[in-house]
Amino acid sequence: MHHRYRLRRDGPVIAVARHANYDGWQQARDDADSDIMQQIDKATAVAQPGDVHEYWIEQRNKAHGNEQHELSAAQGEADLRPHQAAAAGLGMQVAAKTAILERRLASVDNAMARHEHAVNTLKALTRRDRSAWYRYLTGLVVLALGDTAGILGAAISLGEYPIVAFGQALAVGFAGVVSGQAGADLKDLRMSRQRRRDADSLSEDEARYRHLFGGMEAGVNIMKTVGFISVMVVVIIAMGIVTLRLSVEGMASGIAFGAMAAATALGSFVSTYSYADDVADLLASLERSLKKAIADYDKLASSRVFIHQAEAIEMAKSLRTEHAHRGEAARWYLIALAKHVLTRNTGVAGHGVGPKPLSTGRRLRGDRK
Repeated sequence: MHHRYRLRRDGPVIAVARHANYDGWQQARDDADSDIMQQIDKATAVAQPGDVHEYWIEQRNKAHGNEQHELSAAQGEADLRPHQAAAAGLGMQVAAKTAILERRLASVDNAMARHEHAVNTLKALTRRDRSAWYRYLTGLVVLALGDTAGILGAAISLGEYPIVAFGQALAVGFAGVVSGQAGADLKDLRMSRQRRRDADSLSEDEARYRHLFGGMEAGVNIMKTVGFISVMVVVIIAMGIVTLRLSVEGMASGIAFGAMAAATALGSFVSTYSYADDVADLLASLERSLKKAIADYDKLASSRVFIHQAEAIEMAKSLRTEHAHRGEAARWYLIALAKHVLTRNTGVAGHGVGPKPLSTGRRLRGDRK
C-alpha cells in the first residue's frame, strides 16, 4: 500500500491513511469530472482550435499544481525541522570531538611510525619468540605455588591458623620467585655487551636506539647489589623453611624442604634469565603503545554523537527529497486532470493539438512560383 495525497487549497498536499480507497484523489477526479466548458463555437475540426493556445482550465490546474508543489516543499521543511535542529545542536560536540579525533589520529600515526621503525631496525637483534611469555608466566605461577604449598603445610603443622599460614606462605613464595628476577638484569647486561658498538659506527636508524648499543657498564654495580640482595632473600627463606621443618618433622625434612625452597628461587632465576630480552621488551612496549592509541581512536570515533548527527542529517535529506517528489507528483496529477477535462469536452477543445504551421517563406512541394 502507498501514501496518496489529499488536495487542499489552504494547505499542502498531505498523506492520508494507507487504505485502498483514496478519498483525496477521488475527490480531485470528481471535481475534474464536474468541470464543464461552456460551448461557444463548437469545434468542427479534430485538432484543437488554433485561436486558443491554452484553456483557462489548463492554466488553473497548472497554478494549483505549482501551489501544491510549493506547499509540499513547505510541509517537508516543517517535517525535517526537528532533525535539522538536532543535527545543529550536536554541531559543537561534533566539532570538539573531531578536533580531538584529529589529534588522536596523529598519535596513532606517530605510534605506528615508531613501531614500524623499531621493528625494521631492531627485529634482527631479538632472541625471544612470541610464545615465550606464556611459558615464562606459567613457570612463575608453578614455582610460586610450590614454594607456598611447602611453607603452608609446615605452618599448619605447627598449629598456625590456616588463613594466617596461607598469607605468610604466599608472601614468602612470592618473595622466593621475585628473588630470581635478577636473572633478567644479568641477561640484559650480557646482551648489551654483545651489541656494544661505537657511536660513530651506528647507522642513522640505529642512532635513535643508541642506549641499546652502549654496553650498560654504568649499571654493573647496581646489578651486583641487586644480585646480593636476591641471594640473601634465598638464604633467609631456605633457613626459615629448614628451621620450620626441623621443629615439626626433623633434620632430614628440614634440609629437604630448605633445598626445595632454594631450588625454587634458582628456578625463577633461570626462567627469568631465559625470558629476558631488552630489545624484545622495547618492541613489545611500542606495540602496546600502538594498540592503546588505536583503541583510544576507535573509542572516540564510535562516539554516539557522530552517529546521531549523521542520522539526523540523512533523515532531513530524505524527508526533503520525499516531499519534493510528492509535490511534483501532485503538480503533474493536476495537469493530467486538466487534460482529462479537455478530453471530456471535445466539442469545444477538439481531440488534440494540430500540426505546427509552416514557417514564413516555406512553400509546399508543387506550389507555383
